[in-house]
Amino acid sequence: MELEGFTKEGFFKIFHGRFGLTRSRGQLVELVAGDGLVGSFGLWMGTGASGWKVMAWEHRPYVFDQLRKNRPDTEIHKGRLTNWAGNFSKISPTAITVRGAREASGVCRGIRNQLIRPDWLGIWNPSRRPVWCRRLSKVGYQLELVWQNMEFYRLRSQ
Repeated sequence: MELEGFTKEGFFKIFHGRFGLTRSRGQLVELVAGDGLVGSFGLWMGTGASGWKVMAWEHRPYVFDQLRKNRPDTEIHKGRLTNWAGNFSKISPTAITVRGAREASGVCRGIRNQLIRPDWLGIWNPSRRPVWCRRLSKVGYQLELVWQNMEFYRLRSQ
């Protein structure tokens, strides 16, 4: 990891193999997706013949416009996704990446209330406090990997 994972390309290669992204494909949900380029897993997973379907949410108006320009093939939603009940109960994500505390709390609540059960998720945690690890370990996830303040959790085998 220290040698190959220094760059985004190197990290994604390691991540790709460790999480079996070529063997299993599914639906990635990006919450607080930003401009869709900088630090975006959806960009990496939704391009080419990867087979992953990507959906993105962004609540900041200017950033939302940039996201639409940068990722025209991605299904993009304006606003926040913090409540997985209701209209979003039909979404069954295989993976989720989150770059906002409100959205991360919503994901943890959705998992706890058995509305969603992604195989893995990545949560941006610049404070490095253990809050997400504690919440997710209670509902069956383990911290698998950390890269540049992004924590990746995988559903433990039952």
